[in-house]
Amino acid sequence: MIARLFAVLVVLLISVVLIAPASAEFRVESLDNDFPNEVSEAAADGKQLVIMFHQAGCPYCDKMRTRVFPDPKVDAYYSKKFVMIESNIRGNLDVVAPDGKAMTERKLAKKLRVRATPVFMFFDKKGKQALRLTGFLDADLFVRAGQYVADGVYEKNVSFYRYLKGAE
Repeated sequence: MIARLFAVLVVLLISVVLIAPASAEFRVESLDNDFPNEVSEAAADGKQLVIMFHQAGCPYCDKMRTRVFPDPKVDAYYSKKFVMIESNIRGNLDVVAPDGKAMTERKLAKKLRVRATPVFMFFDKKGKQALRLTGFLDADLFVRAGQYVADGVYEKNVSFYRYLKGAE
């Protein structure tokens, strides 16, 4: 009986080790959808916040989730530097917008003029919007976007597109 219990525990432990991600996940679910609070908590961990605006049925949102986010270079880089939260542009959940005002996800999307999805809004550690990108981004471009923000290039008045061309 004890041997069988021990065997079951060993199998469970091995399963947990094999299934657990190699690094901390950069995609999280906000408990209160208070974006200024999320910026502060991310900054306390030495990270920055990215909000991914999405909607149900968006093929490019799904493509980001299935092809780009699991990419090892994306996962490794973003897990060290960012926390990402998703917000549904047609959702009715209550949120606290980056400016501190309470509203629904839908109203926030309208206020921020988010129409197409996905839209990625990167915030610096003080809560200032550092970069906004719309549409599908391949793994390399998504990592470059993160580097642009994390390295503070946006503060040097260099556009993201100029940065990509090497004019930093």
